[in-house]
Amino acid sequence: MSTPASRPERDGPAGRGVLRHRLAGAAALVCLVALTAGCGMLGPARSGPADAADRRYGYAPRPDRSVVYQPDVVLVSGGGDAIRSVSADGFTYLLDGDAAGAGDLAPGKIMFATSEALGRVVRVERVRGDLAVTLAPVELTDVVRDGHFTIDQALDLEAQAFGPLPDLLGEVAAEAPARPVLPDPEEATGLGVNAIGVGGLRLAVPPLALGPARAPGAGAAGSAKRKVGAWDVTAYKDHTKLGLSAEHSTAAAGLRVDFDIQLLVRNLRVRGDVRVTNGVIPHPSFRIDGVEGLAVTIAAGAQGGLSDNKKAKIEFPIEVKQPIIIGGFPATLKQTFKFLVETAFTAKNGNISATGQWGLAGPIGYAGSSVLTPTFSVRESIMQSLRGVSIGVEAIVLAVEFRFGFLIGLPVAGAGPFVAIVASVGLTNGSAAGRVGLPLAGPAVKCRGSTLVATVRAGEGISMSEPLAKAIEHVLKVTVPKEADFFKKDIVNRTVVEPDVPLCRD
Repeated sequence: MSTPASRPERDGPAGRGVLRHRLAGAAALVCLVALTAGCGMLGPARSGPADAADRRYGYAPRPDRSVVYQPDVVLVSGGGDAIRSVSADGFTYLLDGDAAGAGDLAPGKIMFATSEALGRVVRVERVRGDLAVTLAPVELTDVVRDGHFTIDQALDLEAQAFGPLPDLLGEVAAEAPARPVLPDPEEATGLGVNAIGVGGLRLAVPPLALGPARAPGAGAAGSAKRKVGAWDVTAYKDHTKLGLSAEHSTAAAGLRVDFDIQLLVRNLRVRGDVRVTNGVIPHPSFRIDGVEGLAVTIAAGAQGGLSDNKKAKIEFPIEVKQPIIIGGFPATLKQTFKFLVETAFTAKNGNISATGQWGLAGPIGYAGSSVLTPTFSVRESIMQSLRGVSIGVEAIVLAVEFRFGFLIGLPVAGAGPFVAIVASVGLTNGSAAGRVGLPLAGPAVKCRGSTLVATVRAGEGISMSEPLAKAIEHVLKVTVPKEADFFKKDIVNRTVVEPDVPLCRD
């Protein structure tokens, strides 16, 4: 199998010059929002230790008549300065025992210290003069009985901060079945389910092992890297794109995958209207403007053939976030991302690669029951660049979800309205020796195909994978509310086969 060339710098909106010569590209995207509201403005800028605490944990709630909290909510004063440390899994907070409100915390109450130190109290334990409080996820309506939050703000992506997530996310890997057919790209748009592994989950509950609180990445940083299993993943951003690249490399005789996917943007803006009335969100709206396209490059090879095939779902443990406050209500604007890769190589030393770019024009999101999907166009056909050499059939599916949310609650269990773009690309390249099973007479036919499925999905509730929710329910002995999907609608669902003859469509 050939090795990728040295990685050039990404240039141009499509990153073409970058990615054509590499063994693939990336996955997932990042973006975020800063906003104002009809009931208030963003919190004042601060500097020094308090500002660092705000970036780490979010703003503290402030008394404000525009927001009415549920009766079991306990406001803890001091914000991030009152938080001593957080357990590695992100569920247990060590608080200043003298902070106003801390003495009212008890199992069943909802602790509201900041937008991210927020949850239903499961356990409270005295640690010297401080309190170790273990929290379970809550929904927005568990916290707010009445409130109106409006958003209309330009997004400065270069000013957004990368931040690490607790140690609960990672790779779920299963051996892909050996088969000479393309894995289903449409099936891969169900990426949100089972995106976190069950076997490796560990939730810290007393006796406690508390460590120093995690600090977010530099606000102006253009990229963030993390190793997840055998994957080296890099999220990156600037004013023209949000992207994620990933490389997988096992042993010299194993699977190699390299991909890059970019959300092309210009003048990004977030708009939303979320009204909570008597604990119900009747007709919310949430949309992103300024997304202009999608660019992807994929390359993969398997020196061992069938034995190297892999199916993996990865939730990247880095998010892009910005704490905000609307009136007296703190929240966090977040972009998280995850990806799925499935390969189907049928012969040794097979490889496949391609680059494509598509246009997306118009808002993405929802307004009440109306779905907002952009107009789709082809800028660079992925079929024109599809290449591969093998005596068998090679196939790969890459699916990526980019999720934008207006969230409160624990970092791994943010609650609130969200909108997501799920893009799935499937490629297949036939045998260089001709179609297996054809009569010897007549010319050999090499079949190639690509499928692109891009979907808008939106919902409200706790954003969490099913395995993590089950683990929390088992360890913390609580019930985690289900995430509610409002809708799911295709932007495009297109398959192209060359040559367009019946045997290539069988």
